[in-house]
Amino acid sequence: MGLLDRFRSSKAVSEGKFGFAVVGLGHIAKPFLEELRGSLTCRVSAVVSGDAVKASAAAKKYGADTTYSYADFNRIADNPAIDAVYLALPVSLHREYTERAAAAGKHVLCEKPMASTSADAEAMIAACRNAGVRLGIAYRCPHTMPHKHLRELIQTGAFGPLSSLRIETGFGFELKPGWRDQGTLAGGGSLWDVGIYPLNAARFLLAEEPIAVEDASATCDANGMEREVSWTSVFPSGARAICSSSYERDIPDTLKVTGEFGSALMAPAFRWQEPYRIRGEVHHPAHNHPTEIKVREQAFPEFRLEAEELAAAVRENRDTITPGEDGLADLREMERIYRAANIPSF
Repeated sequence: MGLLDRFRSSKAVSEGKFGFAVVGLGHIAKPFLEELRGSLTCRVSAVVSGDAVKASAAAKKYGADTTYSYADFNRIADNPAIDAVYLALPVSLHREYTERAAAAGKHVLCEKPMASTSADAEAMIAACRNAGVRLGIAYRCPHTMPHKHLRELIQTGAFGPLSSLRIETGFGFELKPGWRDQGTLAGGGSLWDVGIYPLNAARFLLAEEPIAVEDASATCDANGMEREVSWTSVFPSGARAICSSSYERDIPDTLKVTGEFGSALMAPAFRWQEPYRIRGEVHHPAHNHPTEIKVREQAFPEFRLEAEELAAAVRENRDTITPGEDGLADLREMERIYRAANIPSF
């Protein structure tokens, strides 16, 4: 039974929807707010922003009962309609607001990357564990059918005993003043913003943890801020993920799997605004004819499924499929990539 079907038949639905306080109203919060409108199990119960006018407008539009400023955020502890917070804040604020939410007894769905450093991520995990609340990281791809289908093909050996990945994503633009051009706010450069997608996708698709970084190189600006980075993650099976991310070049986000028996290309691979597409062909020695791989997914509600997965984990007393430990694993690898490419830390 699927997650949505399970919820539809659940007694919990009749007992009221799982309420989220959306913290931060930047661009990533908008699809989350929009998609929760269609959820049978979750709702937006509160909005948190430093702009009272903006918060009031968002609350009215999305049916939230309450608004809070960052200064009075701790008052969420007194609101039983809030079960969890969704953190759509600059990376440098994730630890503070995770710890404050945990202290208020609220579960946490935190945008990626999870934190500025692995030490911060470890502190976030400990805070939630000690408070007895769940911590989920907002990775979208593990919720989508195309990514799960590609993982299944790799795991069942459709491409052969050893698959390699080539994953690229990036966009070229002049950084405006804000969190992206400040290492202390962003945690890092393009790797912390868009490069985390190739890294997390490689870990998810191969179902392994990388053991080494090879061929790491980077371009940094005059302030030492990384603008573009390339690397190869090496996995225990011998598989390699050749990855790159950029703030210098517009790179269509692509994910190519190659093995002894064939290959498949997913493009786009990560952009929720566009339908995912997979095209490829494998010719297994045991089969007489090649098998075509063709997937197209329209309007997949990834943000809604992130929220519903956390709600399900809470109600079923289990970890989410993307727990804090998943975010920590990415951060440790990101730090290793920076060390290998001689990129300064912030």
